[in-house]
Amino acid sequence: MATTTGGRRRSDILDAVVKVIIDIGFADMTVADVAHAAGVSTALVHYHFTSKPELIEAALHVAAAEDRRFREAIVAEPRSATARLDAVLCGSLPDDASDGSWVLWIEAWSQTRRSPGIRAVMAELDAHEVASIEELLLQGVEAAEFDVTEVHAIATRLTALRDGLAVDRTLLHETIPAAVAKAQMRAALRSDLGLGDEAYLALVSTPS
Repeated sequence: MATTTGGRRRSDILDAVVKVIIDIGFADMTVADVAHAAGVSTALVHYHFTSKPELIEAALHVAAAEDRRFREAIVAEPRSATARLDAVLCGSLPDDASDGSWVLWIEAWSQTRRSPGIRAVMAELDAHEVASIEELLLQGVEAAEFDVTEVHAIATRLTALRDGLAVDRTLLHETIPAAVAKAQMRAALRSDLGLGDEAYLALVSTPS
């Protein structure tokens, strides 16, 4: 029972870290802020984590694992590869500028030059996404949905565009409707896959 309680407390602390990072940011957050958000003492936070960097990295690992599970679930779906590419890239764009996950990743990116640990988490997350898109591109070629050869180049270009659209909308142009960003993402995806509007729509609309 003690182990279960301890594990739950640790999980509550990590959830609180994410909330505080989104609300306050890396630079200004303190262990006391995390303890307050988690409803525990600072001593308990220090019991589980020896330093603020360790606390932040542990929270990012948990958030990154959730992000990977999001993609893996889509990749495993029985829909067309095109529909799954659309879901991974367009489905991960923020619906509004206050999207917590994107605020978290933007904060994390800002620290990658200063923290090797955070840089490692972000590099692993990026590699997983690129690999997932490459897998879907190869599946689409095998299923004769489209014909592409520069799989890695396409995957890195599309993820870079998606990230740029998300950052732009989150930080600079929050009044732009989510549908506009998704339309721009889909236009790039159609172009890279060499699909016209009708062919793309047919593949995306194909039932499971």
